[in-house]
Amino acid sequence: MPKKEDRPPSVPTSFAETTPPLPTGDYSYVLEIVMRMQESMGRLTEAVSSLKDQSKAHGEKLDNIGKDVHAAKVVVSFIGALILVVGAVIAWLVNTYISTTHPAK
Repeated sequence: MPKKEDRPPSVPTSFAETTPPLPTGDYSYVLEIVMRMQESMGRLTEAVSSLKDQSKAHGEKLDNIGKDVHAAKVVVSFIGALILVVGAVIAWLVNTYISTTHPAK
């Protein structure tokens, strides 16, 4: 192991008198990357808004289907009641015809 005196001092004896120049490189590559990222973000934003609109349209379609199903149930109930009434009237007419044409003995 070297002696303490053999090692160079850890603190420099002199400092730079001018500040080093800042790099003046070409940043077009970084700018191109940033612009592409901005373009991608624009596409993503448009895709998300499109998905929101589609989701809203699907929700409206589901509401309309629910209304259609309710209307179909009402129509089927009305037709069923109408068939029952017509069947009851026909049964009453047949019963009346049979009792008038064939009197009980």
